[in-house]
Amino acid sequence: MNVFTFDPNMTGDLPFPTGLKWRSAKEPCFGLYGTDAGEEAGYCRLTAAERDLIRPLNDGEAWFGEHSSGISVRFETDSAAISVRVKLRDKFNMTNMTQIGQCGMDLYVYDGRAGDFLLHEVARYEFDATEYEVPLSHFLHAPRTPRKYILHLPLYMAVGSLEIGLDSDAFVRPFGYENSVRVGIYGTSIVHGCAASRPGLAPAAVLSRALHAEVLNFGFSGVAFMEREMGEILGKRRLGYLIVDAEPNAGVDERLRDNAAPFLDAFFASSPDAKVVLYSRVPFALDYYDDYRARMAAYYRTFLRRLAAQYRRAGRAVSFADGSKLFRGNIGEYSTDGIHPNDIGMRALALSYEREIRRFQGEWR
Repeated sequence: MNVFTFDPNMTGDLPFPTGLKWRSAKEPCFGLYGTDAGEEAGYCRLTAAERDLIRPLNDGEAWFGEHSSGISVRFETDSAAISVRVKLRDKFNMTNMTQIGQCGMDLYVYDGRAGDFLLHEVARYEFDATEYEVPLSHFLHAPRTPRKYILHLPLYMAVGSLEIGLDSDAFVRPFGYENSVRVGIYGTSIVHGCAASRPGLAPAAVLSRALHAEVLNFGFSGVAFMEREMGEILGKRRLGYLIVDAEPNAGVDERLRDNAAPFLDAFFASSPDAKVVLYSRVPFALDYYDDYRARMAAYYRTFLRRLAAQYRRAGRAVSFADGSKLFRGNIGEYSTDGIHPNDIGMRALALSYEREIRRFQGEWR
């Protein structure tokens, strides 16, 4: 016996529709967002050329650049059936994430009554599998009508291929965003999406839905060290806004102090009109017992605040946000493992990103 013996709701079993027409998610009838490497193999956040540039300096950023975190497919269809067929690079293997968060997907559908995109279904599959095919639609017996969907790709896994199966006679077309400005987030495992329970709850996904804009996720778990070359890569991405939340990695030693200005200078060399928010890190449970980490966090809060002011005096649109004030009350309740925010913490972080972006005058209503 197991849990499914007594609680079939745990399985999430949906009927497998037949006679579907399968298409790659990269076909023009879908809208692929969150990446500029859509014409290359896989679903990567960094292009092959960018990975080659950064690899000699930081092999981790190159490797994690192949993860699909923050990438989404946006499409409208009248299909009653929606299924996905996925090939992954590896098996589910993380201890502080769900299988759905690391390797699965979630599907959102626009609901006119709510006036927003709501979770519709998640991709659950067998343990130890590196390939899966799962149905995601609950509309098999509903009237055929056009609906808009957002499919969020896995957070901590490279996706080799993704096909979407729809009714053979259904129409499908892409749809974009209300706002054309692009936002980038550069940071650590927290930005990457650890330990969101599913992809749509990672900060980039929450922020994208809140701003109705494309958000590119440049979270690189454990290795966000703010190299000048990474600043060059991000500067060429046509970003209107860049959030830099790299202190939990670069701020454990002198790298944040030494790398921050060259990183920003390289970014502004290609994107002089972009607006940047420098974040100090959120509170960690270990701050209560690791005095060195706590002192480093206090030092870098002051450093980043002063750095932002320095760039503003030079005419750049740079602001500072104090992440230490983001969680209220018992900060441990915002965390999965003492460092990485749970879904409550992820949402709080994403909404803070939104507030900081909206402080700038310009594109946002």
